[in-house]
Amino acid sequence: MTTDIEQRVRQLEDRLELIDLEATYARAFDEHDGETWSGLFTDDGVYQSRPVGDAPPVTFVQGRAALAAFCRDAPFHGIHFLHLPQLRFDGDRATARVHLEFHGDHPGDPGAPRVAMRGFYDVAYRRVDGRWLIAHRITSAFGREQSTVLGYPGPAELPG
Repeated sequence: MTTDIEQRVRQLEDRLELIDLEATYARAFDEHDGETWSGLFTDDGVYQSRPVGDAPPVTFVQGRAALAAFCRDAPFHGIHFLHLPQLRFDGDRATARVHLEFHGDHPGDPGAPRVAMRGFYDVAYRRVDGRWLIAHRITSAFGREQSTVLGYPGPAELPG
């Protein structure tokens, strides 16, 4: 009985660790904290967009240094809204689908569009030295809108 309880507790701990990893992922990216964000990936971890047809992915970033720069230097600011991951475990490997919304804009460019994106991540995780990390993450967008927000103008000057 003890072994069964230990296994069940371990499974719960693994699940909670990956939920926390996903929460940290969203917060760190939204804050442009490249060191924290890239530290959630394996040394050779990959972040990419889903290829469309035979075209290569629009975004493909591999390795912690490149991932840190990608996050830190992202030209937009925004916020991720993530759903809980749908996790599947296989020993020291796991996979998930994580549904998401992202809302962002390009600060410093008042005419730049604001973006609202909906989609999901397909994620492969590996346990490395007792810690769960992202090995490969693919973003699939199934909805994206852009709008230009010009702000509320002051009164127009009318000719005398």
